[in-house]
Amino acid sequence: MSSFLTEQIDLSMCSTQTGLPLTANVYTLEGVTAADGSPRLMSIGQLVMAICLQRAAALERDIVDLMDAINQNTALINGLTTAESELVKVDVGGTFNANGTFTYDGNSISYYDFLTNKAGITGLPARSSDGKWNFDQVQTVISVLEDKMDSLNTISQDTLINLQSLTAKRDQTYDLVSNALKSFNTVLVGNANNI
Repeated sequence: MSSFLTEQIDLSMCSTQTGLPLTANVYTLEGVTAADGSPRLMSIGQLVMAICLQRAAALERDIVDLMDAINQNTALINGLTTAESELVKVDVGGTFNANGTFTYDGNSISYYDFLTNKAGITGLPARSSDGKWNFDQVQTVISVLEDKMDSLNTISQDTLINLQSLTAKRDQTYDLVSNALKSFNTVLVGNANNI
């Protein structure tokens, strides 16, 4: 959260009731500058709007990051599903070539490299000298894949809940800015009508 400073300025006018000089509070907000690069002096309304817009921008960045994480997680689940669909085809007495390749994220990758490097799965059965798993090893790998997919699905659900929460907060922040603008407009129109 950016910090702000308050400064009192002389309005170069005197009160008609007291005859004393009038002053007003102005605010500066870290990161908000005038065209010449100096800190921009703002009214309380402008300060509130600037803070809200900074908050909305930060929430927007967080939302984009969560959406990227969801996309990566979905791609990983799709890759695991593809690998599992090939593994379940192995019959009793059959073998599976873990060095065989498939397309993941637009690139060709071996099943073994995908599972160990992309999916981060450890403890896979040792492959034979020609890179194959026997039927029993395939069943172990399938079990490991299902556990990994369950874990990723839980992460996806949690991420979606966080995304919905951040989206609601962002929308509330923009609503606050919109309401503030409407209020300021009402005050300005009222003041103009009173002149």
